[in-house]
Amino acid sequence: MSDEFDVTVETAPDGALVMRVTGDLDLATSPRFEDTLSSAPAASHVVIDLTGCTFLDSSGVRVLVQAARNIPEGRRRVDLVTANAGILRVLEITGVDRMMPVHPSLEQAL
Repeated sequence: MSDEFDVTVETAPDGALVMRVTGDLDLATSPRFEDTLSSAPAASHVVIDLTGCTFLDSSGVRVLVQAARNIPEGRRRVDLVTANAGILRVLEITGVDRMMPVHPSLEQAL
């Protein structure tokens, strides 16, 4: 597991906002992730790339669920990216994978 946590935000060529999460998304880091989400520029398509995420706990799941619930109907789309079996299992158990699409690669999410 990594002690380094980071969230970067960039705009993809198609205009989608890509948020890349690196490290553990847990109780200690979820407030920073939540702040980044809430201060991100408006975009009709947001991709949260969890490819570099090494751990996801319930506080990180809470922020993802909150992001999904705050999507105005028909005005914005949020997709997740991960191929990590442990992260996928957490998303399945918590039902997050039914709230927003989960893709194995960034290219497929875009």
